[in-house]
Amino acid sequence: MLTDETKFGVEGRGGIAKISGKHRVSAEINFRTTDYDINDLGFSTNTNIINYNSSYSYRYLQPKGFLNNMNLNFNLNHSRRLDPDLYSNFNFNFNSSFVTKEFFAFGGGFETTPFGTNDIYEPRIDGRYVKVPTYYNPSVWISTDYRKKFAVDLNLNRYMYDEKGRSDSRLAFRPQYRFSDKWKLYLNTSLALSRNEQGFVNIQGDNIIFGERDRNTVITSLESQYIFNNKMALNFAFRHYYSEVEYDNFFNLENNGDLTNINSYSQNHNTTYNSWNVDLRYSWWFAPGSQLTLLYRNAIDSYIPVSRQNFTTNFDNLFAEPQLNSLSLRISYFLDYNRIKNVFKPKKVKSISASSNLSDKMERGKRRLN
Repeated sequence: MLTDETKFGVEGRGGIAKISGKHRVSAEINFRTTDYDINDLGFSTNTNIINYNSSYSYRYLQPKGFLNNMNLNFNLNHSRRLDPDLYSNFNFNFNSSFVTKEFFAFGGGFETTPFGTNDIYEPRIDGRYVKVPTYYNPSVWISTDYRKKFAVDLNLNRYMYDEKGRSDSRLAFRPQYRFSDKWKLYLNTSLALSRNEQGFVNIQGDNIIFGERDRNTVITSLESQYIFNNKMALNFAFRHYYSEVEYDNFFNLENNGDLTNINSYSQNHNTTYNSWNVDLRYSWWFAPGSQLTLLYRNAIDSYIPVSRQNFTTNFDNLFAEPQLNSLSLRISYFLDYNRIKNVFKPKKVKSISASSNLSDKMERGKRRLN
């Protein structure tokens, strides 16, 4: 809603860092007041908060032993709500990255919130917060040699909470194959399985309702690119997003951030959501800085208040929804100002040159007569 009210907010940031050499350190503080709002120029969600960050890293970029390079990174982050003052989060994480002389990359890390978290955003009401227990997050990843025709990226994450039965597991798998210098194919699959997660559900009067839920999300995408020559290319992109959530228990959020069981709440919030997108794009750079783009797009999405559907039923429901098919043509042409600025000017140079040439010829003729 637009109002004539003027709000004055402040954002500040300051820090110091050593950014060269094997040993690198940094420290930073940044904050945003409650009335800081830049949503007319961009999008910002985190306000009324102050963050303290520090880091230390050790790295070398020259080959040593069986490694080409190595990077070890340690970070400390502390967040607080500004008004009224409230501890929000203290986070420690460690990350590592190694690349061998055969260009095989691997690494891992660890993250924890040893004192838990007071989440000031999940309740959706200013001034309220919910307590989130301590979690421990080990992770590992690998990335094979991109110089070869077949390469793969793999990432594993596991969040374990100081709460019985609560966890969050994540897997990302990205193989790619280069058929030739002109044709490449990428597959990207990510899986997130959350158990006994507790999150916002609804607001009833003065009560903020939370739910305990199992949430599964699978994202699959396929991309391919074929380059005809240095002026023409064909790109294909497919993406399917699937997410389902099933609720077991409901709670009322107390003023101190605790959750208490409620048995009277009976609304259904089980959900299955699908999103399907197919893009086919032909690009032709017909002149310097000038491009023609032909794009075909197919899109479908479905939202139903049911969870735990089997594979066939889920896709039957998805393709029963209306489909959006669009075809668009875009032409961008670059105009060089230095070339077109003389088009509308009178051409006086040729006449002057002609008069000059005639004068020269007459002068040479006079000299011959003399």
